[in-house]
Amino acid sequence: MGELPQLKYNVIGPQLLSVVVSDKAKKGQRITFKEFILSLAVFAPEARRETKLKFGFKAFDTDNDSALGRLDLMRLVRCLTPPEGLPNALEQKTLETVVEQILVEADLDGDGSLTYDEFVKVVEGTDFYSKLSLNL
Repeated sequence: MGELPQLKYNVIGPQLLSVVVSDKAKKGQRITFKEFILSLAVFAPEARRETKLKFGFKAFDTDNDSALGRLDLMRLVRCLTPPEGLPNALEQKTLETVVEQILVEADLDGDGSLTYDEFVKVVEGTDFYSKLSLNL
């Protein structure tokens, strides 16, 4: 993170960078320079909105089940709020209430998690999309 100053103060930076590293690299295999550069293309301001949203969804789907469940949403909300121990940090009970409210409002099929389409509806009208752009 410290090596990319454009992500230094981006609250979702760590999750975004975790997606940039391919499955190949996570298994200890080398990735080519071309693969690395292509994985960064999503951060270009000109990248398609849908590409950025799919990337963002994948960044927070930490268990790779193609849905944002309670644990995924808790991590997301934690990422967007002050860390525990700091002023204005959410207490665990409040965090759980926020996640429950997200599910009440956005989980249209009632399965206890957000699909990609439900996620898109949640982030519509927010600056989430802009957080996925690096202006170098």
